[in-house]
Amino acid sequence: MKLRVWGASIAGACVLGLASPIAVQPASATPPSGAGVSAFFTDSTTIGDGLPTVNRISGIDRTGNGSYVLIAEDVLPARFFTASIGYTSVNASFVGQPRINGGGTVLGPWFLPLLPGQAQFEGIRQSAGGYTVVSGGNNQFVRQIGPIGQVIRDLPLPPAWRPSPKSGLAGQRGLTGAAIGRQGQVSVLTAGGLRQDAARSARLLTFGKSNREFVYRTDANKVAADVLAVNSTDFLVLERGPGNLANIFWTTTRGATSVTNKKKLSGREKAMTKRRIFSTVATPRLRTGNMSGLAWGNWHPDNPFAKTRTRTLLVVSDNVGSPNRVHSFEVQIPK
Repeated sequence: MKLRVWGASIAGACVLGLASPIAVQPASATPPSGAGVSAFFTDSTTIGDGLPTVNRISGIDRTGNGSYVLIAEDVLPARFFTASIGYTSVNASFVGQPRINGGGTVLGPWFLPLLPGQAQFEGIRQSAGGYTVVSGGNNQFVRQIGPIGQVIRDLPLPPAWRPSPKSGLAGQRGLTGAAIGRQGQVSVLTAGGLRQDAARSARLLTFGKSNREFVYRTDANKVAADVLAVNSTDFLVLERGPGNLANIFWTTTRGATSVTNKKKLSGREKAMTKRRIFSTVATPRLRTGNMSGLAWGNWHPDNPFAKTRTRTLLVVSDNVGSPNRVHSFEVQIPK
C-alpha cells in the first residue's frame, strides 16, 4: 500500500539504500526545541511473512545503508532479526519487499535461552560490540548483548527506578525504548511515571560516569512507545494513545530540570520541551497498526539552495497476529 500526504516533499533523486558520502552527513545545526522541523508520511509496506517467527516486532534500528535490526516482544524464544529495507527518494517509496536475512536468540546468563515471562523486549539499538536491548513488563532491565545474543552486561538502574510495591518501574509504564547518542551514550525512556510519580511524568535516563535524568511529560491518555537520538540533547519520541492514534515529537533536555537521583518528583519540575512533528490524525486512511519503534534511514542528498535537510525515518508497527508494517517518513530539519 502507498499513501501520500499533500505537501510531502521529495528531496533529491537517489536510492537511499546505497552507500553515499553525501547521504550520511549530519545537519549543519540543530534547531532549538525542534523549531521548524516537520515530518511527512510517504509509504507503507509489510515486513516478513506474518508467521510467528517474525510476529510482534516491537523495536527497530538502522545498522547500515538499507540494513536494520529488529526485536520481537514475545519470548518463544526471545529473538532479534536482521533485515534489508530498501527506500528510494526518486518517488519516496520502499524498494521491493523488506527481507529478513538473519538474526539470533537473545540469551540469558550462561548462554541459556530466556524462558517465557523472563523478558518483554520493547526496543533494540546497535551499540559497541553488539546491541542494547530494553525489557519492560514484569521483568525490566537494560542489557547489552553481543552479535550472537550473548549477555555482555546489564546496565544498573538508579535506586528510584528499581521495582518495589510502592516505587520504581511500574509494569506497562516501565521501560519502553533506548537511544544511542553520537558518542555511544545509552539513554532509556519510561512509558510513563514511576510508581511514586504522576502517571504522565515519564523519565529519560542517560547512563554515564554520572547518570543524567530528566522528566518527559506525555500527553493526556498517551504513553511513550520509543525514543530515538538526534544528538546528545535532542530526541524523537513516539507516543501512542487509544486505538491506533500516534504522535511523533521532537524533544530536548536543554532547559529541562535535572532530576538525577531524585527519589520522587514534586510535579513542579520543568519537563523536556517537546514539539509535535507528526500525528496520525492527519492521515486517517493510513493503516498504522500499533506503532512501536523508530529508526533513522539515510540523509537525502543536500540541496545547497534549500533551507532544510531531509532524512528518512522508519516506524515499525507491532501487529499481533498479522504482518508487521513498516512506515516511512521524510523528516525536514532546518539548516
